[in-house]
Amino acid sequence: MTPDGGLQNPHFPKLFATFHLRGKTFKNRLFLAAHGTGYSKGTLSERAMAYYQARLEGGVSLIVTEGTQVVPMAGQGYAQLNGSDDRFIDEVAKLKTLCADHDARVFVQFYHEGRARAHSVDGSVEVALAPTAARDERFHVVPKAMSVEDIHTLTRHFADAAGRAAAGGADGVELLVGMGYLHGQFLSPSINDRTDDYGGSAGNRLRFLVETLQEMRVSMGDDPILGIRIVPEDDDPDGLRLKDSLPACTALAEKGLIDYISVTVGSTHGLAGTANIVPSMFSETGVAERLADQTRRATGLPVFVTGRINQPHLAEAALAQGQADMVGLVRALLTDPDFPMKAREGRAEEIRACIACNQACIGHRNQGHGVSCIQFPESGRELEYRDLAVAEVAKSVLVVGGGPGGMKAAIVSAQRGHKVVLMERGSRLGGQALLAQMLPGRAEFGGIITNLQGEAERLGVDVRLNCEATPDLVADLAPDAVVLATGARPHMPHIELDGAHFVQAWDVIQDRINLGSHVVITDWRCDWVGPGVAEILAARGHKVTLAVNGEMAGQSIQKYVRYQIAGRLHQLGVDVIPYMRVFGADEDSVYLQHVVTGAPHVIPNADTLVLASGGEAEGQLAHDLGRLRPDLPLYMIGDCVSPRTAEEAVLEGLKTAALI
Repeated sequence: MTPDGGLQNPHFPKLFATFHLRGKTFKNRLFLAAHGTGYSKGTLSERAMAYYQARLEGGVSLIVTEGTQVVPMAGQGYAQLNGSDDRFIDEVAKLKTLCADHDARVFVQFYHEGRARAHSVDGSVEVALAPTAARDERFHVVPKAMSVEDIHTLTRHFADAAGRAAAGGADGVELLVGMGYLHGQFLSPSINDRTDDYGGSAGNRLRFLVETLQEMRVSMGDDPILGIRIVPEDDDPDGLRLKDSLPACTALAEKGLIDYISVTVGSTHGLAGTANIVPSMFSETGVAERLADQTRRATGLPVFVTGRINQPHLAEAALAQGQADMVGLVRALLTDPDFPMKAREGRAEEIRACIACNQACIGHRNQGHGVSCIQFPESGRELEYRDLAVAEVAKSVLVVGGGPGGMKAAIVSAQRGHKVVLMERGSRLGGQALLAQMLPGRAEFGGIITNLQGEAERLGVDVRLNCEATPDLVADLAPDAVVLATGARPHMPHIELDGAHFVQAWDVIQDRINLGSHVVITDWRCDWVGPGVAEILAARGHKVTLAVNGEMAGQSIQKYVRYQIAGRLHQLGVDVIPYMRVFGADEDSVYLQHVVTGAPHVIPNADTLVLASGGEAEGQLAHDLGRLRPDLPLYMIGDCVSPRTAEEAVLEGLKTAALI
């Protein structure tokens, strides 16, 4: 039994125990943590509401909105919520009703970027505000030092916005203090060197935060919950340290200003901290839980924790060990909105675990698009794909190619009631993901194979390995529709190779060949492969030169991950040369050209050339089938159409299967 007399969940007793805070009950300890969705521009769009609804149907007990602006942002192109006028009341009420319909609660998070301001109305650089004119290393902003009047004006903005949230029925309000934003900038002695009442001592640096919370409480009234979100230990020189953050949090607790503290990781001060705002598979796990534990012990307040928690047993452990009271998920709920329900029902093995690739979640957000997931592209596309109808006529569907795209096509086809055969000529499913998981630090990428393969098996897809789909075999099976996901092979560029020892990157990854002491990698794709192969070889003791046909190594990768790649290559001593295309090679030199000027660049004493030139579509089967069975409905997806990434292959698998 739980303390309130309910039945204890036999699978995850802590995770599904109720939680009580300021007179409000939460049905379990899992919540959707604050994150920018890209689906709201001042107000909650229909797509944003569908996105939230999917997570509520999946069983979360609380939704914390994305960081919401408290000052007018008319004309801003950046998609986010805004609480600066009374129209926001109706937006909160809309979300409150949706949450209440699912026995869940809603908190509104408010923030101000301070010097971490990168948005604009017309492309011109706006004035950023900060405690002092301390320069920002990430955005390269020189902010205006705030006057006392500026501070009081912003305090009023926060109070007014909190009042609107309460008027709309929000169960709580969260003030984003950490992650390098304005209130955290005031707390940081590295940024705040003011000499007035808002700087100079720990108490003075805390004053702006105290006054903001006090006025927010007056504006909100006594009923709503009020908390803060903070990163107790930042990763950048200007960030907070435990010696600063824990006393500040303790002071807020002693003053009775807050009901809880939400702990997470990462900061906007510089590239090291930014990389950990959305921790990739390169990032250490358990960091947020340790910080939460220290915060909880220091303050005695309930603590929420978020940061790279992608399995229910990790969340259960954080609760069981007393590190936190509530566990927040973001990417885990992008990858599987039904995470809570599956855990509650004892189906944890069916949870589609996030692999922290960052490609379609924060990667999309950085590009100005709404968030999604490479494994589960239904996320963010709930209006189109959340409830796909069963096909009117059940068909026999043949999917050729067992990579992520082929598996997704097979899964969705089976979900819609079709009888599906999945043919793979290799001995394992996975396609190029089998290679991707072999790169340094990328073993977790193999989770996409595990997740999709498990779904296919549970849906009864007839998987046939070591099976070459020849035109005659396909004709004999007589399917009603064929989906080709035959992928790509390594591209061989048209270059001069006069006695050179050259190999393909794929062969290096699979450790199929011997290499000389000095290896030159020519990286046309600017993705994971070139840097990954460089890491493999540098770690083995080779001298490695990475010549990139772009502005930087990893140019096409989500930038937070790219920052980490840059650090890893630097630590290994890899020599990175940007703006280079490969022209040719001979027995001891590699010849390059500058992509802008065409000027030659020669790398002497090179023993081996490794070509990382991307893929070349494998489309022969489509051509042969078109000749043999012109009447056969034939669909092509992924790399066999145009070599790209797993994201596009999986998305096209979904879209194609939705049409059959």
